[in-house]
Amino acid sequence: MNDLDPTTRSIAELITNRAASVHLPSGSLAAVRRRAGRRRAHLRLAAGTTSVALLGGTVGVVQAWPGRATQRVVPADTTFSTEPPPSLSTSSVPVTDAVATLDVPLAKGSHSDAVRDLQQALTAFGFDPGPADGQFGTSTQQAVWAFEALVLGRQYGQQTGVVDDALWQALHQPIIFQPRRANGEVETHMEIYLDLQVGIVFTDDAPVLITHISSGTGKAWCGQVTIDTDEDGTPLPEPVEQAVCAVSKTPGGVFEFSRRYEGNRRGPLGGMYNPVYFNYGLAVYGSQNVPAVPSSQGGARIPMHIAEYFPTLAGDG
Repeated sequence: MNDLDPTTRSIAELITNRAASVHLPSGSLAAVRRRAGRRRAHLRLAAGTTSVALLGGTVGVVQAWPGRATQRVVPADTTFSTEPPPSLSTSSVPVTDAVATLDVPLAKGSHSDAVRDLQQALTAFGFDPGPADGQFGTSTQQAVWAFEALVLGRQYGQQTGVVDDALWQALHQPIIFQPRRANGEVETHMEIYLDLQVGIVFTDDAPVLITHISSGTGKAWCGQVTIDTDEDGTPLPEPVEQAVCAVSKTPGGVFEFSRRYEGNRRGPLGGMYNPVYFNYGLAVYGSQNVPAVPSSQGGARIPMHIAEYFPTLAGDG
């Protein structure tokens, strides 16, 4: 595969492997896609069922071998052979038929039926590129960044937001993203991969939301700010202005979502939309600016259209 371009080679490596195989229950792929399709609707979450883990590294994927009713778990950074293993655990999950070649790459600003197909494919996996309107805008670009990160192992700064034919073919394979931290007694938990700038909400270890995020820059900053919450995220009786100096760090670890507020809040670390707090004043929150690299002052930014419903996925506790 040395004569392939890097993206094509990465995809070729993804869909061939010598990793150990695992058996999946019959119909598990269909179940994951059903969950992803209804993630905004009637997810039944009780208070005290959600935790959040902030991690480095890449998430595992389950990949169906083209032309066979087979699946296996592979880490996203595994090195693969060019031939399928001689024996694989089987299931009755249907596999994707041959996909037409994408002749013209898709990128921000594109508008076509192919973009609509792209948006529908991303949504089926659990991403949220916005409405399937055929317009490749910021929301679709952010979803593509996350797909690149998880499937190709591209860390932030390496993600292009461009869908070429190799990535197009991968989008039409029945990949399942699996958690790196088993849910244990927790029905729903969120994992945030700081090096990839991706967050995934899992219910019963199946993804119900996959989103691009933007975490803390790691840099010190000072400024004069107007705030209406204290450093713990508790609302103040009246907004106040004060000088603030801090380090924009998103800490690794395992935390619990503790509280949330509707609408815009301004704390010592800046403005947040529909914040769901996990560590004092740090939260997962909506922002108009969620670039491809860390840019927040400590929390995890998510796109505004996802922040509209994210609090319904993240129960306290």
